[in-house]
Amino acid sequence: MKCNVERVIEALIGVELTAARGAAAKKQAHSPHLPVVTVSRTYGSLGRVVAETLAARLGVRCCDREILEGVARRAQVDVELVERLDERVKAIKGDWWRAFVTGKSLSRDAYLGYLVKVVLAISQTGGVILGRGANFILRDQQQFRLRVVGSRDVCAARIAKRKGIALVEAGRRVTEVNSQRAAFVRDFLGGDTSRPEAYDLVVNTDRLSVDTIVEMVMLAMPHGAGA
Repeated sequence: MKCNVERVIEALIGVELTAARGAAAKKQAHSPHLPVVTVSRTYGSLGRVVAETLAARLGVRCCDREILEGVARRAQVDVELVERLDERVKAIKGDWWRAFVTGKSLSRDAYLGYLVKVVLAISQTGGVILGRGANFILRDQQQFRLRVVGSRDVCAARIAKRKGIALVEAGRRVTEVNSQRAAFVRDFLGGDTSRPEAYDLVVNTDRLSVDTIVEMVMLAMPHGAGA
């Protein structure tokens, strides 16, 4: 029995995928199919670096802030509002976002609808999609699903160095951000980021370099993404 969230997503995908395919049909007829890779990551695991490096290797765009801008454009709200909501369930449940700068509101359902539209549009033209539970949004669509993780201690050390903060504070941030991202996927998309079967490949950057991970993905993609 599918939960209500899954049914909503499937309904949104059904409508939006038809439109997206129609818009992309002419372009795809004259160009080769470009791969779609979704990258889920824990905070401090170098997931963003992996995504950017992989995108460059595949010759496709790496979509991160582009997703925020796409949602903001469709919702006709300031991108800063979407940025503050980004992958944060608690923020979206609050009241402050109802009137931000322009006084326009962005409800939970509207946010989810716009997010699904943007991710689906990207999937029709190829790209590496970072975060936002994209692997759960696309579900049965063609994609390669990568999960990038690292131990709390290693990730905290990276964040401490990057942000110039104490290791204890960095560890607290790692725990908090990972909790927010997991809650976002669970509450918005009905997914569980901790389930290994939700991905085609799970890699640990404690021991593997970015270049090694990219090579692993390149070898695995023909099997995981049907490329």
